[in-house]
Formats: sequence, C-alpha cells, structure tokens
Amino acid sequence: MCGEPTRFGRADCFCCATLASQLGTRLVPVIATFDYVVGDRQHRLLRGYKDGPQPLRGVRASALARRLGDWLTSGGGDALFGGWDVVTTVPSSRRGGAPAEAIASRVPELHDRLERLLVRGPDSTDHLRAARRGFLLSAHGSSGRARGARILLFDDSITTGARAQSAAYALGSAGHPVVGILAVGRARRAAP
Repeated sequence: MCGEPTRFGRADCFCCATLASQLGTRLVPVIATFDYVVGDRQHRLLRGYKDGPQPLRGVRASALARRLGDWLTSGGGDALFGGWDVVTTVPSSRRGGAPAEAIASRVPELHDRLERLLVRGPDSTDHLRAARRGFLLSAHGSSGRARGARILLFDDSITTGARAQSAAYALGSAGHPVVGILAVGRARRAAP
C-alpha cells in the first residue's frame, strides 16, 4: 500500500501490518495518482474540494476529476487491478455520504459504473484504526449489478488506509470481490 521500502526487512510497513491485524485479513492493493505532504499545494487542492469556500468546491472537484481522468487514460483505466465492473466510494466517517463521489461522478471512466454500495457501520474507523463493522452494505449494495461484480473502491485520499481497508473488508465479506483501492492522493511524511 505504501509504495515505500519497509524497515527492518518486514514485508509490510507498520500501518499495513496494524490494519491487517485489526481486520484479520490480507489488505487490498492501493494505487494513488499522486503523493502529497500535509500543507502542500496538492493537499490544499484535495482539502479544498470538501472544505474550501462553497463557490470553489465544484471547481476544485472538477480539477481533481480532470487530473484523475488524464491519469486513467494515460495508463490506468480498465487495466488497473486487472479490470473492474463497478466503482464505489468510501463513505465519509464525519460527513453524510461520500465526498469522493463529487470527483468520481465527473470522470467518465468511473461515472458510468458508479454505485453506492456502502454506508457507515456501527464501529468507528479512524487514523490507523480499522474496523470490520466500520462500514456495511447499503440496501442497494445487496442487489443490482454489484452482485458478483469486480469492485474498484475509490477514495479521495489515503493516509493510513484504515477507512478504505475497512470498506474493502465490508465489501469482501459480503461477497463483493474488491480488486483494488484507487485514491486521488496519498499522504507522505515530509522529507527530513
């Protein structure tokens, strides 16, 4: 998930090992279109489409969608993770719905296959805190074209991966195979 060398010869970094232990399963592969450091220009763009002034949110979501669409057509697309049939987003743990839908719905490669399959569950997820019941299938997730389909899980940003991996666990345990997690951005530590 991390895309970085691990320490002490371990197969997984600390975050990945922690999440796999919490969920009791192997993690789903993750690809991010770019890395960011908290406070940099990329981070401000990602935060701005959710938390910026209302008139600019759509503009920023469209900018992120164009960037993601360009990334997908330049080498990702259907070949990513061996292909997928349905795209779903990770619901927000603090807001209603899934803010990442504002991006996915603007990307043709994702929009036509976008389905709302998940809702927040009874257990909380947080930074480095995954939960098997952090997300549940929505009423729509139990029927429709998602049944037996290969699922691409989409999120705007990944820090430790706890929420996205919890969402992947919920889908997988309900019989929806998740081929991978695609994030627009991935948080990195600033270089020392």
